[in-house]
Amino acid sequence: MIKTMYKKRSFRTQLISAILVFISIFLVFYLVLFQLVKQIIIKQYSEAAMQSVNAVADNIDYSLQEMEQLSNSILLNRELINSLKNQQTETYLTSLNSYYASSVLVEGIYTYSSMGYQSVGANIADGLESFPIDQLENTSGEIIWFPAEEKDISILSSNIEKNYFSMGRKILEINSLEELGYMRIEADEQILQETYKNLIEDGGNIYIFDMQGNPLSSSDENLKWAKSQEQALIQEILLNDSSGNVEYTDNGTAFVAIYSSCNNAHWRIVKTIPENILYADINNIQIFAAFAGISFFIAMLTVSLLYAGKITQPITKMIAQMQEVEEGNLSVRVHNDVNYELDSLGESFNHMIQRIEELMEHVVLTERNKNELELEVLHAQINPHFLYNTLNTIRWMAKIKGEDSINNALVALVKLLRVSISLGNSMITIKEEIDYIENYLVIQRLRFNQLFKISYTIQKEYEDIYIPKLILQPIVENSLIYGIDEAETFAGQARLLTIRIYTQKTADSLEIIVEDNGPGIKEDILENLFTDEKNINKFSTVGLNNVNQRLQMYFGYSYGLNVFSRIGEGTKIIIRVPIQNHYEGDKDV
Repeated sequence: MIKTMYKKRSFRTQLISAILVFISIFLVFYLVLFQLVKQIIIKQYSEAAMQSVNAVADNIDYSLQEMEQLSNSILLNRELINSLKNQQTETYLTSLNSYYASSVLVEGIYTYSSMGYQSVGANIADGLESFPIDQLENTSGEIIWFPAEEKDISILSSNIEKNYFSMGRKILEINSLEELGYMRIEADEQILQETYKNLIEDGGNIYIFDMQGNPLSSSDENLKWAKSQEQALIQEILLNDSSGNVEYTDNGTAFVAIYSSCNNAHWRIVKTIPENILYADINNIQIFAAFAGISFFIAMLTVSLLYAGKITQPITKMIAQMQEVEEGNLSVRVHNDVNYELDSLGESFNHMIQRIEELMEHVVLTERNKNELELEVLHAQINPHFLYNTLNTIRWMAKIKGEDSINNALVALVKLLRVSISLGNSMITIKEEIDYIENYLVIQRLRFNQLFKISYTIQKEYEDIYIPKLILQPIVENSLIYGIDEAETFAGQARLLTIRIYTQKTADSLEIIVEDNGPGIKEDILENLFTDEKNINKFSTVGLNNVNQRLQMYFGYSYGLNVFSRIGEGTKIIIRVPIQNHYEGDKDV
């Protein structure tokens, strides 16, 4: 037999393991749920940051649209265009100056035409040299935006450096599309910085660049990010959608770049911020959640250990008490008042011990009675032996006097008594059992004269089959007693009772059949034939129930008697026994 190889664990260990598994499942669920919540919060933070960047982009668009509208107004001013075409310098400059004065965003308006270089507003030191004629020459009147540049501005007798971004376009006569010159409108970069200054956070910066990656404005005075090795990141932003976010690492620090488009998608405004700052609140929540989870685990582990100890302590105590019982101490009693189940288990254990004590007392009493009964049986054997010896003496006296019938009857009775008192052999052959019946019938013929006839059909090969002794005799006796007496009552006159004893073989057993033509057995008697009723004489071997029980005791419950009977027709009793030609030893019945 294959044994399952595993190490048995105590109930306390299993209970703690179960609690730990439950806690672990809860913690996993807790962590998964927290990660989901964290992702939702990160998404909300990112969306909030994106909304703020989009709002700044809208403000920048508003300022740039004002500059575009200013340039459109200049081109649509017929008086200004005519003064340019007619080279009326004073009128031309007066009109430009009025446009300059009307805008708070514009730092200066600069043109180059057939009248040469003209300007209103801030006086740029390099003048015409900084005018991007070559970049505007191949355009068709569309607006071109130029990156922010540091320029020298002449104010009174001194020069100052300021960062300007600008837009340029060709000056066209609207109706004829005649090219009249070039125009450039300069604006202070400070305008852009004012729009995004509220976006700047510790460790982060704001950058604005065009679609060529040229920096236009930055909260970083040196435009380090836009001019550094992060060109690949800039290109990724330019190739992506008009808004979104990109994660990157700079000098071991994780950053998030949140970007949006402005100036009709010609510019990108980018907000960079370290992740630990953007998600500072989330990180604090995560630290708190981790601390809470660890604290919960420790608390639950402590509680589970205490709880497991409280539950298993009475069980451990009960096991110790059971071991005492195992060692023979039946005075042990379990007293638990922990919970219903353990209390019930303790009561059942106490009842079991009490029952064991009662059974042991019963066994002791039974053994004592058995010994007494065996002694009584031993004493009872004296009477049959005395009777056997006495009958032998009478038989010889009858033989001497020539009383043959009395002599024959006594011989048969002596043989019967010899079989009955031979306690050493409980199994005899079928032939010996038939001989016993013949001796029995010698006496019965004196009683019933010639009112019955018996025949035997026993195959030669079955004569040596062993069966328990006194199996057939009680059946024949029942046939004689009930068959003859009740036949007279039933028929109103005496009739010949016929008894047949024969054998037949089945697949795995031998059937010995006793069949008579008697009056039959009543149905109510037949139904209770094998009812185990205690006989007054406990040593009696008479009765079909006794025969059936003895057969099953020797051979098992698949063997025994089957009785078939019909009123007025007779009775057929089938004795089923195994086929065995040898007997290995005696058995007590």
